[in-house]
Amino acid sequence: MPSAEHHTRRFGIWAGLATGPVAAFLQQQGGSALVPWTCAQSSGWPAVALGLLLAAATAVAGFVSWRARQPGKGRAWDSDPGNRRFVAGLSAGTAAFFILVILAQALAAVFLTGCER
Repeated sequence: MPSAEHHTRRFGIWAGLATGPVAAFLQQQGGSALVPWTCAQSSGWPAVALGLLLAAATAVAGFVSWRARQPGKGRAWDSDPGNRRFVAGLSAGTAAFFILVILAQALAAVFLTGCER
């Protein structure tokens, strides 16, 4: 029977790969939903705060994926370590890419208030 550590490592391998695109989607949708309010207030800081929060969540997921590249304490991988290391590294890299995407969208909210046409 797989242990809790095994399930945590299995989730950790995919954490960055799953979290990055979802966080970018939520940032896009949340920023779009905030446009009427930011236009009325002439302040894009709620969209920036949303972007920073989602970038931080993606960074945590990327860190979890990066840590999942190594086997557990004193244990070897139970299957092919090359595949797990590759997927965990890809997942961490994907998280890093989406952090840049989220921060670029958040930076746009600093300069654009939502009232431009």
